[in-house]
Amino acid sequence: MERMEKRTAIDWLVEELETYHTHIDIKNTVAFDFAKIMEKGQIIEAYEIGESEWTDITYENGNDYYNKTYNK
Repeated sequence: MERMEKRTAIDWLVEELETYHTHIDIKNTVAFDFAKIMEKGQIIEAYEIGESEWTDITYENGNDYYNKTYNK
């Protein structure tokens, strides 16, 4: 089974919209920036709530997990 690239739902949505639905540079909008901030907070919170239950890798906190997983 091929391992999928880690990316956020917002990144996937932007790629889909820019490829198939619109010719607007969505990444340069206030809505995109706000959505990324909201999604980052949700990912961090989810990690911190269930961190020891589903991963063998230890991170300092949810922010560390997000940065090492999604910021490449």
